[in-house]
Formats: sequence, structure tokens, C-alpha cells
Amino acid sequence: MLCSIAVPLRCTHFRLADFASSDERYHFATVNVTEQNAAGLHDHDYYEVFWANAGRGVHLINDLQLPFKVGQFWLIRAKDRHQVLAKKSDGLHVVNVAFSKTVWEKVRQRYFRDRPDPFKHQDTHWVREIDVSLQAELDRWARRLDTPARILRLIDGFIMELHAWLTPKESARVAAIPDWLVQARLQFKGPELLAGGTRAFAKIAGRSPSHVSRETLRFLGQTPTTLVNALRMDYLANLLTTTDRPIVDLSLDCGLNNLSHTYALFRKRFGMSPRRYRLRSRRSV
Repeated sequence: MLCSIAVPLRCTHFRLADFASSDERYHFATVNVTEQNAAGLHDHDYYEVFWANAGRGVHLINDLQLPFKVGQFWLIRAKDRHQVLAKKSDGLHVVNVAFSKTVWEKVRQRYFRDRPDPFKHQDTHWVREIDVSLQAELDRWARRLDTPARILRLIDGFIMELHAWLTPKESARVAAIPDWLVQARLQFKGPELLAGGTRAFAKIAGRSPSHVSRETLRFLGQTPTTLVNALRMDYLANLLTTTDRPIVDLSLDCGLNNLSHTYALFRKRFGMSPRRYRLRSRRSV
């Protein structure tokens, strides 16, 4: 339900440079919005998307008051005047990704120039419903983007998938991902499972290895080996920032006994070595 509200006269203008340093190509944050820490009405010089993992609230945007709850995915243009407020009794856990218009436009021109630009629509707001498959994709990207190395390759990859999610044909493809595959990706973590590789992934999925191979290629566009190695690197990245254990031990926890191979996989996924990733994380803290 939409309703008009009295919008405050003061509107703060935010800049991406206020949140991201010169070597960071995007801003990522998870925030528990409460009555005390909610940002005031604002616009900005960047694009942003966000969604809620828990709680309820309202979104004041362009003279409208809209409900904000789990299961909604918002796109905000630079010119939109908006503010997110949490319900008193709930709080609102929000995941936010912000990036420059230039970064968005370069990816769009390279891959999607023949499609409408969702950030240039004429609606007063832009919100999408999140199904279980898209929620799994968002959870995966939140883990990848929440890294000290806010590099261009990561936000480019996110934008490419974001554009696909917002295209009806591609959205239907994402929505068709079987629930067993979504759940297996979420549950596949920890040394015992990671050490088991693709066979362990098939076992937790409750499907034969050949069936898993066909379906990961069909729905995710990658082999089980590629998928498992990506999940291993995400697990390794988390351990690098939360423990002081030697990298060789962490590699073994991920089911990889060749340290050179681990370094190659990690560099491909995060654009830097595990050691550098750990050092940058500590400087950020």
C-alpha cells in the first residue's frame, strides 16, 4: 500500500567517496538499522541496491512511504530521495551494495547495451520480490563482496548477474534453480565436506554425481568442480580473516593438499594471494 508522507525539507547528499577509499571500487555494508542509527533523508552520486535479511521497516522514497521487509530487493538511483526506518520492535538487518554510475555503465555497455537500463526507469521506486533461488545468489554475493579487497572484478561480476536478475528471460532461469541445488550450496562448508569434494557435494545434495553435473551446468553454467572450488575459496577467505592459523593448514581444511593450486584458485577468485588478503583484512580492522 502506498501513501503520501510529509518529507523533511533537509536532504543530505552522500558521495561514494565518503564511504569507499580511492582503491575501493564499491561500498559494501551490513547494517542493523534501528531508531537510533537510521540515516536521514538523502540522495547520492552513486547507484545502490539493498535487501533485508531480518526485521521489518518502512522505506521513505520520493514522497512515498512503502513497507520494507524480508523478501524485497531494492534498486536506488542517484536522484532518488530516500530513507530506511526500522519498526520499533523489530530492527532491520540490511545488506547494502553501492557503486558508481560509471562502473555500472561500462558493464552495461559491454554486455547489455541492447537491453533497457533498470536504473533509468520512470517509476517512482523499483523493488523486486526475492524467491529462494535469488536469495541464495544474494547470500553468495554478500560473502564475496564482504572482503577487504573491494576490487573492480568483484563488482563487475555482481553487476553482470544483477542485470541478468532484472531481465525477465534470465530471471526465469534463475528462479528455476532446483531447491536441492540451492540448499546444497548453502550447506556445503566445513573441513569434512570440503575435503570430500564433488562426491561430498553430490551426497549432501541427495543426487547422483552425474545428475549433479548435468544440473550445475544447466542452471549455474559451471561444473561441480568449479562450484566446489569456489565454495572452498569462500570458506578459506573467512578463515583468513578470523584465525591466525597457517595458510597451509587452512588449505588442508578446504580439502586441498597442493598449496600452489590453492594460491592459484584464490587469486583467480579474489584477485590477490591469501597472504595479501589476510594482511589487507587486518589493516581494515
